[in-house]
Amino acid sequence: MKVLLLLTLLTVSGCDSSRAVGQTGQNVTLTCKYDIIKNGAAQNVCWGRGRLPRSRCDNQLISTDGYKVIEETRVSSRYQLLGRLDKGDVSLTILNLTKEDAGKYGCRLEIPGWFNDEKYQFDLSVER
Repeated sequence: MKVLLLLTLLTVSGCDSSRAVGQTGQNVTLTCKYDIIKNGAAQNVCWGRGRLPRSRCDNQLISTDGYKVIEETRVSSRYQLLGRLDKGDVSLTILNLTKEDAGKYGCRLEIPGWFNDEKYQFDLSVER
């Protein structure tokens, strides 16, 4: 039981982090990809603002069911998933950046199976 708890904590807390820089008025893409051939389609992919919690996304911006965007989860048309979802590219493109877009973003991929979720954190800076 202790080993299972430790594995759970290690898996949930593991997270790749990257820095990104964009310019006001331009678009920026935060890259989030996974091996869809090896893992199958993700059960759920979500993008959120701020740090990623232990499950799902806080301050959700957009999500997919693994195959298509769930439109009712998109908070603004400025948030787009322009990559090939069928190829595992769930990168977030933010259109027409503003200074208010600066901050932390997170991508969570819910991959079928135990301890397979992948998380990616981004620190976005916006310059003039």
